[in-house]
Amino acid sequence: MPTSQPHSRVPSPGRPRPAFSLRAEVRQDAASTVAAAVASLPGALLTETDSSPDSGLCRLTIDTDGPATQRRLHTLLHDRFDVDLVHLADPALEAAATGKIAQRLCVPAGTDRERALLDTEADHRVIEQLLLAPDSTDDYTGRRRRIALISDASDTAHLGPLPAAAVLPALESAAVHLRHATGLDIHPLPIAADTPKQLAATAAALAPGFAAVCLSHTHPAHAGAVRAALEPTGTPLVDTNGHAHAVATAAATVNALRHKGIPTHNACVVLAGANRGGDLSGLLLAAGIRSLTLHNTGTSLDDLVGPADLIVDLIGLPAPHDGTPVLHADPHSAPPLHATTGRPHPLHALPALLTAAARTRQLTHHNLQATVRALTQRARPGNLLPPVDEPGLTQALTAVLIPDPARPADA
Repeated sequence: MPTSQPHSRVPSPGRPRPAFSLRAEVRQDAASTVAAAVASLPGALLTETDSSPDSGLCRLTIDTDGPATQRRLHTLLHDRFDVDLVHLADPALEAAATGKIAQRLCVPAGTDRERALLDTEADHRVIEQLLLAPDSTDDYTGRRRRIALISDASDTAHLGPLPAAAVLPALESAAVHLRHATGLDIHPLPIAADTPKQLAATAAALAPGFAAVCLSHTHPAHAGAVRAALEPTGTPLVDTNGHAHAVATAAATVNALRHKGIPTHNACVVLAGANRGGDLSGLLLAAGIRSLTLHNTGTSLDDLVGPADLIVDLIGLPAPHDGTPVLHADPHSAPPLHATTGRPHPLHALPALLTAAARTRQLTHHNLQATVRALTQRARPGNLLPPVDEPGLTQALTAVLIPDPARPADA
């Protein structure tokens, strides 16, 4: 049976980044020599060794501090240990190749009788029921737990517009996180659309089959078109940046001011990149910030008129020279998932917003405000936000958004 033994050494100056790792399978008698070679390469860290006596192989998992070190490591292993090297793989590509998420069957289909309930006659009976009672669609289909995660790849990280298929790995990763946090069925759907109008029309066409539509990696101008198209369908839209990231950023802003001892109603806040913030400016005003300056142009924050207590930066501008505190909240540079107590991440709020939207078939500005307040209160002392993987976070935020019928209205 394989055994797993952690292996460590003094870390290199660069922080290991598992996204730039390699996994090597080598002959057992060469494992110590390979490990020593890895240890001598700056920026590489052997994080795990799995030995299998039955196969005579040893699997080494090696993290590096970035793409340059990963390339050097690949060359080292391939050139020096070609004879002993049985397999060399990139875990990021291997994980992507699985598809990351898959459908599951909710009903049996093994016997003739079970298959008959999935055949034309049975389908027609259900359709007749839906025609008689249109409001019962969620009772007799899986729509109530189904989310369309869509993108036209018009705003993917700092890569700009991309072919629609290129955004699929990012959508699949998001689907994994959202499925884990919510239990909902998340369907990643890249959409090839030449214009915002085309994207909006496709979203509206998809709407009847989903409890909610989630928009990701899509330019804010395109998001506005999708919102308008979905409104008459009754299917709520949850925008990853315009809603979820805005909620997390608003909560972080409130706590940043609180840590400085500045009441929100006395604070002077500058929002840099306000045109990319979706509902953020409205949420900041609703949180009690009365002095809010919207800054959309320029390459520096030094040309701002008047002092500010805090700058909320959505576009990664150079920090001002006067030392004004900056909350870095560029959605294109979201913090790593293990470091989300000091910077906003869409996953702070997205699972709860999606759950509430799917159950209630709506998402209102009041919902967003309530999530800001709840998220603000859940931050631990000294932190701006709770970690995105805090146990119970999604459930606690969802409880704020969905009234409990067993709880008195004045509770």
